[in-house]
Amino acid sequence: MALYTFQPCCSSPLEKTVKLFVVTFLAVALSAFTFAQSEPAVKKPLTIEALSAEGGITGRGPENLQWSPDGAKLSYVQRDDTGDHGQLWYVDPASGEKKVLVSESKLATLSPDVNKIKNEREKERITRYSVAAYLWSPDSKHLLFDSLGQLWLYDLQSGTAVQFTSAAEPNNDPKFSPDGSRVAYVRDRNLYTRAISGQDEKQLTKDSDKNITDGDVDWVYQEELSVRSNYFWSPDSSQIVFMQMDETRVPSYPITDWLPVNAEVDQQKYPKPGDPNPSVRLGVVSGKGGGIKWLKLGDNPDTYIPRFGWVRDGLLWVQVLNRNQDQLDIFFVDAKSGHSRKVLSETSDTWINVTDDFKILKSGDRFLWSSWRDGHTHLYLYSFDKQNPLGADAKLETQLTKGDFEVLGLEAVDESAGVVYFSANKNDPRQIQLYSVKLDGSGFQQLTKEHGVHGAKFSDSGKNFADRYSSAVSPPQPTRAPPSP
Repeated sequence: MALYTFQPCCSSPLEKTVKLFVVTFLAVALSAFTFAQSEPAVKKPLTIEALSAEGGITGRGPENLQWSPDGAKLSYVQRDDTGDHGQLWYVDPASGEKKVLVSESKLATLSPDVNKIKNEREKERITRYSVAAYLWSPDSKHLLFDSLGQLWLYDLQSGTAVQFTSAAEPNNDPKFSPDGSRVAYVRDRNLYTRAISGQDEKQLTKDSDKNITDGDVDWVYQEELSVRSNYFWSPDSSQIVFMQMDETRVPSYPITDWLPVNAEVDQQKYPKPGDPNPSVRLGVVSGKGGGIKWLKLGDNPDTYIPRFGWVRDGLLWVQVLNRNQDQLDIFFVDAKSGHSRKVLSETSDTWINVTDDFKILKSGDRFLWSSWRDGHTHLYLYSFDKQNPLGADAKLETQLTKGDFEVLGLEAVDESAGVVYFSANKNDPRQIQLYSVKLDGSGFQQLTKEHGVHGAKFSDSGKNFADRYSSAVSPPQPTRAPPSP
C-alpha cells in the first residue's frame, strides 16, 4: 500500500478542468511503509507465526485516516505491530510535512488499541464496521475521541483532553452539529445531545422498551444494507432526523460465546427468510429536545429505509426499498408538515443494490444518482425545482458515465471545478481505479495508475484525496508518486 494526496494545480475553474492535478508526494513515514533506498532489505524466514502475528509480514498500516474539515490536515493513527505503542499523526497536504498530532501517552488513554478490548463481540463490531476512534470538530480545532464508549474532547491548541461523557452505558455514534455547538450520540437505544461545554445534556428520545431503538442500527440494517448510522443533523444544527426501529415482532436467535470458561448466551434479534423485519419510521426532533414530528412514507409498513438525510434545512430526502428489494423510491419530505413526494423510482427484474451514491449538490437543485438500468452501474445527474421541490418529479439531465464497466462508488464532487470523482473497474474487473468526469459528462479520465485496488479518501472540498492501494502480487512498496494524469 502507498499513501498520496493530489492537489489541484491551478486557481481558475477553467484551468482546473483542463489541467486537473499536480501530484504532491506525501512522505507519510510509516515504519512498515517506507524505508531508505540505500539500505538492503533484511531477509527473514517466512513462518506461520510471522504470517499470523499482529501486523503480519507487511507491518501494521495506518488506521482511521481522516481529513480535517478545513482540508489542512490528513490525520491517521499509526501503531507498532503489537499495538502497544501508537501516535496520532497528520500530514500537511500543501507541504508534505508530517507531525505528531496526539502523543503516544495521550493516545493510549484516548484511543486504546482495539485488540485490547476484552469483549469479543464489541471488538468484532468495531473492527467489522470500521468504527471511527476519533472525530474532527467542524472548526478543525478539536478532536472527539471514543474511548471504549466514553467520549473525550481534545483541544489541539492546549493539548488537553476533557472527559465529555461519564455515564455507565457506552455512548455510540457521536456526531458534532454542523456549527460545532453540540454533540449527539446514542446511549442505551436512545438519542442524546450535549453542549460542547460538556453541560446541558438533553435526552431527545425516551423509549424504555428494549425492542425499540432511536437512532441506533440493528443487525439487518448493518449486515444487509450496510447502514452505519441512523440519525443526521440538519445543516443549520437546529434539528435531527432519526430512524426509530421496533423489533417486537422480530424473532430472537441464541448466540453462544464460547470464549469464557463458562459459556454465555446472548439473544440476538435475527429475522430469517419470511420472518417479520423491524418496523421503522422517521422522526424529526429539535437538537435541544422537545416534541417529535413523525413522518409517513406510503401505506406499506413492510419496507426498508436504507438511506436518508437532508436536502437543506426543512427538507429531507428518503430512500424507501420494498421487501423484495426490486423497487427503490426516492422521496422529498417537508420536515415541518410531513408532506412528501416520490421524485424518482428505480425498478429491477431481479434486485436493486443499495449504495451511497445519492448526493445533493451544493447548488441545491441537482443530485447525483447511480443506476444499473442500462446493464451496468453508472452515474446520472438529475435536477429538480429548488423553489418547489415537491412540485414535480426529478428530471434526468445527463448520464455521466457509460461503457462496459461498473461504477463501484461515488467518491467526491468538487463543484467549484465541476468535477465528479468515482471508483470503477474499467478495462479490468479485477482492479479498482479512481476516475473523474465533468458534471456535463465530458472529460472522462483515469487518475490512479498503479495496478491493483485503490481506495480514495477525499477531503470535504474534493480538492485533495489520499490514495491507498494494494495488489495481490505486490507487497508494500517504497512510497513514490504515481505518474501525473
